[in-house]
Amino acid sequence: MSNKPTQVTTEVPMQFAFSESEYRSRCQDAKIIYENRVEKPAEGIIGAIVEFIGNGTLDEIFEVYHQYRSIGWTAQSPKSGLPTATTFESPLAQFTTLYLTKPEHDQERDLAKICKQVRKDYEAELEAALNAEIDRQVAMSLAKDERDRLQAEQQQRLNREQEVRDELAASRAKLREKLIKTGKLNADGSAA
Repeated sequence: MSNKPTQVTTEVPMQFAFSESEYRSRCQDAKIIYENRVEKPAEGIIGAIVEFIGNGTLDEIFEVYHQYRSIGWTAQSPKSGLPTATTFESPLAQFTTLYLTKPEHDQERDLAKICKQVRKDYEAELEAALNAEIDRQVAMSLAKDERDRLQAEQQQRLNREQEVRDELAASRAKLREKLIKTGKLNADGSAA
């Protein structure tokens, strides 16, 4: 058996190629999540819906509501499950929370950033998958080389064992023949 290493193909597996349709699908999924998510800048979460919390009077919070509505922000749809405004009153304070949706141009800007990140994450995922596949293929190739080497060593050992057995058998046959010629051994193998 040859001790040459196994020939490894240098072709890159194509199942890890960038797919424009997969990328668009991931962007669409990210858009749906974005449109239904409340933005939380402190947590790095970008969403189309922004929460405004006020602890002033109703007049003050309605003024904020009016200002944002006048520049293109929209109230929540009744079907969204999220109220446009909620108020909590106690004897000491009043807290009001507004939920407004960003204007289209702000959403488009956010979605451009999100899709850029989706692309970056998708490309990194493909790169990691490709590297994992290459590592797997290398490990398989090395394991095959090791199996082949062990098999070759085993075969060499068996061949050497057979050579030694053959040498011993030939030596014994030669000694037997010599003992028969000298009369110390009969042809049937019994002592003379």
